Amino acid sequence: MNKSKYYAQIDFLKALAIISVIILHTIPSNTVTNPISVFSIYQAVPIFLVLMGTNTLMSFKRHNYQVLINIYPPYLKNRFERVACPLIILGILSLVLGILSNKIIYLGILTFTGYLPVSGPGNYFVSILIQFVLIFPILYKLYNYNSKYLLIISFILTFAFEVLANQILIDNSYLYKACIFRYLFLITLGMWLVDNFEPADLKLFIMKRTVLTGLIASIAYMVGVSALSWSFPYFPSSWQPQTVFSFFYPLILCVIGIKYLPSTSKGHIMNILSLIGKASYHIFLIQIVFFGAGLSLTVVLSNYSLYNDTFYYGVFALIGNITIVLIIGLLFFFIESKIEAFIFSLIKQVKSFKKLLNYKLKVK
Repeated sequence: MNKSKYYAQIDFLKALAIISVIILHTIPSNTVTNPISVFSIYQAVPIFLVLMGTNTLMSFKRHNYQVLINIYPPYLKNRFERVACPLIILGILSLVLGILSNKIIYLGILTFTGYLPVSGPGNYFVSILIQFVLIFPILYKLYNYNSKYLLIISFILTFAFEVLANQILIDNSYLYKACIFRYLFLITLGMWLVDNFEPADLKLFIMKRTVLTGLIASIAYMVGVSALSWSFPYFPSSWQPQTVFSFFYPLILCVIGIKYLPSTSKGHIMNILSLIGKASYHIFLIQIVFFGAGLSLTVVLSNYSLYNDTFYYGVFALIGNITIVLIIGLLFFFIESKIEAFIFSLIKQVKSFKKLLNYKLKVK
């Protein structure tokens, strides 16, 4: 892949992934792990993680980072503005909504990992993103040293984590869901794409022995778990369709998307999809709060005994949730910088007031 090129396809993939996240958190839980869901919308977060590895490596290559200690200051400053600031704003909103709606509010050690005061579905991804920001420069240096060794080591670490988690962590616990070691191999596969995939050579890429073997194994595993009720006994059972054994499948979804999705955002629909892709992080944060605060139309309709009555109310709830979350998420994307400026202005005013007050007290 060309590190200097803008791939509009990546924004389109992110747009489809965030819409899939909303669908995933709207549909009944018993349909989430059926084969159709597992091979489609269930791949949303894995697709995000593949693209994170790909995008960030291309960015690092453009900057030509070399010395690890010199990477962190500018990189962390940039990521704080892009990741932490929206999260802090949503954390405040989550707290306010929790107080107003009498929800259980969490403020503790997990707050520093991105766990919101009123958590919702997908909150674990934010914690993974924060860990990703912290460790990626190290992955970058290891990748430059030997990309094949990094792939092998990351596979071993991800496999070992699943086995250990099955022994020491509660099944489906937040610590399990939110640990980056669950997805380390997937992230390094995304990095590996940068130097090993060209859109013009899709068939050649898929026919590589490693890729083809991994893809066949992933599909066989996913079919077994979702359609035949298999379960790998050494891994936690709750996330069985989405483990290290399935990671070549979302990788292939990404390369197919990069190959066949439009390379430019021409037309109203593609422009909107591109914008949704660019705002996908903000939309993801909004959907956490939206579903966590009980604002989903499925909840509203259920309260009026409508959601379970007819298929049409379910479709209405799904379309409504997608529309509401996308609109609010896009609005948040556009006004977030203004909110940040307002908050920083308030902080400066408070500091100035304290200095003035201290000065007057000293004079007296």
